[in-house]
Amino acid sequence: MVTVTREFAERIAAIAELLLTEEDDAGAPLGQLAELSLELIPGSAAAGVVAAGAHAWTYATSDASIADLHQMQLDSGAGPVPEALRFGEARRIDDTAEDDRWPAVCSAMAADGLRSCLILPLRTDREPGGALAIYGTEPGCFSGAGHDVALLFAAQGGLAMRNAALYRNCRRLVQNLHVALESRAVIEQAKGILVAEYGYSPDVAFKRLSVVSQNTNRKLKDIAADLVAGRIQRRQFSSDG
Repeated sequence: MVTVTREFAERIAAIAELLLTEEDDAGAPLGQLAELSLELIPGSAAAGVVAAGAHAWTYATSDASIADLHQMQLDSGAGPVPEALRFGEARRIDDTAEDDRWPAVCSAMAADGLRSCLILPLRTDREPGGALAIYGTEPGCFSGAGHDVALLFAAQGGLAMRNAALYRNCRRLVQNLHVALESRAVIEQAKGILVAEYGYSPDVAFKRLSVVSQNTNRKLKDIAADLVAGRIQRRQFSSDG
């Protein structure tokens, strides 16, 4: 029986912001997601987060044996993990000693002392962005309260993955805009130098920069930066040069 306290509800709700991080290691927050599932989902003894894509692979697991278990399934395409990713539906093994759908998976789980598992899609919008895989050491760990809590956890985990994707895309857009603005600024400075030096119009100054860029097979912004910094001879930009 799980007592749903205010603290418990807040911790579940906070999962949606878990992946919003500046860390260089993209797997670190997903590792947190896997570890947090062990803490909050009753009956869980091991966990992993798997990404969906052209080549699905394990993002993070609570221990190495789970990573091996997932890789075996992803390589063969058979097992509850690839099925959850493929169909966007939950898959559950209540007892490895009785389940006959995936004998290789059940055998590998039993060898690690695991008797049950629950694989839940982590949905981003309408598509599964990955899956949360939780494992228990007793039969039927996720048929009751553990199942209900896991559903809440997976719903928030999917939201976290969607938020993280939006966050990364926004950061990438802002970074690209900064680069574009910096490039434009240095090109405008370089044009101003040529306008003052040779009396060119701004359009002609830009064309002279473009000619040197093409002739040297270098980016125009790099040519402009060298001109502004005095690292390139100005006579190259003369219409007589």
